[in-house]
Amino acid sequence: MKPVLNVILTHQPASAVAAMLAWWKKCVPPESILLACGGTRADFEAIPHAAKVFIDDPRLRTREHQREQQSYGSVFREVAAWRGTPDYAHIHFAEYDHLPLVEDLNQRQLALLAEEHADVLGFHLRRVDATNCVHYLAHAAEPAFEDFWRKVTCRADPGVVLSMIATGSFWTRAAFEAVAATPEPHPMYVEIFPPTLAHHLGYRLRDYGPQTRFVRHLGDRLSEIETACQSGAWTLHPVKSRWG
Repeated sequence: MKPVLNVILTHQPASAVAAMLAWWKKCVPPESILLACGGTRADFEAIPHAAKVFIDDPRLRTREHQREQQSYGSVFREVAAWRGTPDYAHIHFAEYDHLPLVEDLNQRQLALLAEEHADVLGFHLRRVDATNCVHYLAHAAEPAFEDFWRKVTCRADPGVVLSMIATGSFWTRAAFEAVAATPEPHPMYVEIFPPTLAHHLGYRLRDYGPQTRFVRHLGDRLSEIETACQSGAWTLHPVKSRWG
């Protein structure tokens, strides 16, 4: 079986990254970890982990993520271009504060992907067109938004718009690289563009199901780690203070 590439997006200094890696190495093979570093160049250079890429993109380093339409496009492109481990077949993407909790995480993800006959697993995956979702409404006012999906879709309904939380996802390599190779026609929010594009390119997306309850947008769930483990969690988000 080909390995999974575990991509961790971080902006933290080397000391915090070292603590994070020590934890991750209990859950996935150490050689499978690729760091996508969006912090400073100095922090990037100070991290001793060999498998790493530097992300130099203001669209990643937004402060008001929704208003500024934060994008992970540059992260996807750098990961897709990386050639350190060329034979992987799947990509697990996680932000630094999305904590893995089980020693066989990738095996569970692969099993769920196969069970769902899917190409992408995401948290809080839902269809948002014709809803009052603020992210959708912000884009729907832009005429080029709908035009773009009509141009790229292989689906019968070009109006489908999907949303999923950006903190963690699991992809076939083909789906990930197809999204990485397709630039945004204009700024689109990270929770809208990747899942909607993957759908319109013909890939099948499914939600993480019961695991979604362990993932939310806000807060710090450091105190919930033990309870989450006892409740069957594979991962937990957000856990921002674990690494200092």
